[in-house]
Amino acid sequence: MYDIIRRSIDTIVESNDTIFREILSNIPEKQKQLLYAIARDGEAKAITSAAFIRRHRLSSASSVQSALLRLVDKDIVSCCADSWTINDRLFAFWLRRLYGAPTHPLAPL
Repeated sequence: MYDIIRRSIDTIVESNDTIFREILSNIPEKQKQLLYAIARDGEAKAITSAAFIRRHRLSSASSVQSALLRLVDKDIVSCCADSWTINDRLFAFWLRRLYGAPTHPLAPL
């Protein structure tokens, strides 16, 4: 059963590859860097902290804050209980898979 679900998720993600690439192509670089960082963490906390910025090689807290506001305005990310996540779970899974983050299709992103 698990294999069927996993294959189904993979098929859906692969069928949306062009759409996801188009979305990504319309996002400025600083916003992409933050988006990748959030995707890698799955649920990103304290994203303006020095530790988060260092771990993800981001430039500064102010650039993270600015990029974050733009991603929220575009309805790409949101915050719930002090954790930032990518709103579209399939897009988040695609990003994690694309950029080599550990993925598990049924794990929380």
